[in-house]
Formats: sequence, structure tokens, C-alpha cells
Amino acid sequence: MKQNNKVLKFSYYILLFAAIGFGTFFYKNVMVHFILSLLFVFLVNPLVNSIEQLGVPRTLAVLIFYLIFFFSLFMLGTVLMPVLVRQIKSFAQIYINFINQENPDVATLPYLANLQTIINNIQNLFPFIDFESIRDGFFEKSNDLLSRIPDMLLAYSGNVFRIFGYLFAVPILGFFILKDKVFLKKKIYSFIPNKYFEISVIIIDKIKGTIGIYLRALFIECSIVGIMAMIVLTALGVPFGIFIGFFAGVTNVIPYLGPLMGILLGGLTVILTGGSTTLLLWTILGMWGVQLIDNAFVYPLVMGKNTNIHPVLVILSIVAGGISFGLIGMLLAVPTVFLVTVILTLLYKSLKQFEFI
Repeated sequence: MKQNNKVLKFSYYILLFAAIGFGTFFYKNVMVHFILSLLFVFLVNPLVNSIEQLGVPRTLAVLIFYLIFFFSLFMLGTVLMPVLVRQIKSFAQIYINFINQENPDVATLPYLANLQTIINNIQNLFPFIDFESIRDGFFEKSNDLLSRIPDMLLAYSGNVFRIFGYLFAVPILGFFILKDKVFLKKKIYSFIPNKYFEISVIIIDKIKGTIGIYLRALFIECSIVGIMAMIVLTALGVPFGIFIGFFAGVTNVIPYLGPLMGILLGGLTVILTGGSTTLLLWTILGMWGVQLIDNAFVYPLVMGKNTNIHPVLVILSIVAGGISFGLIGMLLAVPTVFLVTVILTLLYKSLKQFEFI
């Protein structure tokens, strides 16, 4: 009898793993949608729970949250989106006009053309250094980069359509996961053997809490950086300040590289629009000041001190994410690595605490 039970148990696990393998293969193209939906649920679940605690049924609480969520998006869209779209179109038009010149040359831009006098003065002070060759090399590299940007954007155009797919699918999947949270939770727990039930529940709860806290903190931090950048750039009179600030907030997800991308876009905007040297300097200082405030106050206050990852791992993750998944991969690389690291750390500590290892 015991032998038969072992055979049945072994057969069951074989079928289970086969089903998991088939499901992973069959649904591999929508796996990212499901993972993003789970992250969305971790992000907003406390708000749904707060509504439910008022005595509202779970399904109705989810519906109320979605009404508030989409109404907030609509109000934000009516105020911010038209300005953002207008500024993006204007920036793109300036760039296109420059690229479509017969011989586009950054040296003809008003700001850089005025640098010739400065270069000549420096050359007189240091005649043993060939600043002319350095300048020509810089302009050549800049022209090459600017000419290749349209091809780079075209290569990533598939990611843009994919993002719209995520924006459509994630809230829908998230709705059903939020609505049936208790049912899904019971189903998952039903697969856990009694011997490991207690430790599994503790580990799952710890992981859920940590992921939710991290995602909400990351969202708040990037929002604050974006708003600060918008205010600073608009106050300085930098063209397309809303667009640059929004870009800086989104790319702030990428450590080290993200802040630099915001500063570079701000500086490029000033140069393309013929801004003065003073405005360029203030733009760089303003964006640097935003990052200084973020690093000194916002990040420690919102994210805490236990979210640091070694710079080598950060850089490798960004490069790997960019190579594998493009811009989306770069944006999600570090948060993903952090979450995986946290899950493995919590798993190890819990298994150690319960003397399983």
C-alpha cells in the first residue's frame, strides 16, 4: 500500500512539473504582462484593503479604487498630458528640422558656433595642445550620434507599442487578481504540504510586504524627482521643461545613468534652441541640484537605507537589461534585481531561522 502511495505521489509531481513546464512555454509571450500585473497589485493592494476595511465588499472595493484611479488619471491627463504632448512634438520638430538640413552639422548651432572664440582663446593659452582637432572630433562624433538617433528610435518602436499593450492589459489582469485575491491565496496555499505550511506563509507574507513597500517607495521617489525637475526647469525658462522633467522622473529608476540622461536632455534642449551659455549652466546646475536633494533627502527618507545594490551589479544589470529588452529592460533591470535579491535573502533567513538549512 505504501509503495502504491509513493508511486501515485511521484506520478502526481511528475504531472505537476510537466503542467508547469507546458504552461511556462505556452504562456511565455504573456508572462511579462502577468508579472507586471502582480507588481501593480502589490503597489495598489493596500489602498483596496483600506476601502475594504470600511465595510465595503471586496469586489465593490476594487471597483471603487478603479473609479478613483482612472478618474485621477483622467484629471492628470487633462492637465498635464496636453502640455507634455505639445512639448514632445515641438522638441521633435526642432530636432527633425536640424536633421533634415542638407548637411546637418552641430557646429552650425548658434550656441556651439559661439564657442569658436573661446576655443581660439584657449588655444592661444595652450599652443602645445591641438584644440582644433579635439573640437573637430567632438563635432564629428556628435553629428554621427544625432544622425543615428532616428534609426535607434525606429529600432525601439516595437517597445513603444509593447508599452501600450502593457498599459491596456495590466489594469485588466490586475482587476481580477485584486478581486479574487482571497480565492487565489487559498489556491496557492492548498499546494503547500502541511510540513512546510507555516514557514511558507511567513515567507510569502514577508516577500509581499517588502515588494509592496519597495514599489510604492520607488514610485513616490521618481514622482518627486520628476515634479522637482519640472518646477526647476520651468522656473529657469528652459524650453520643454515639463517634458524634460517627466523624462528625468521616469529615467530616475535607472541609478547613475538615469540622472545623467535627464541632465543631457536638458543641456541638448538648450543647445538646439539656441539658448545662452548662462541658461545652459543654470540648467545643468538646476538638474544637478534636483539630484542632490534626491540623494540627500528624498531617497533616504522614502526608500530607506536597505535598498542599496553594489554599483558593479547595478551597471551589469542595466547593460544586460538594455541588450535583452531595450529601454524597458534598462528601466526595469535594477528594480527586478533588487526584488530577486530581497526574495532570496528573506528565503535564506527564514529557512535558517526554522532550521531547514
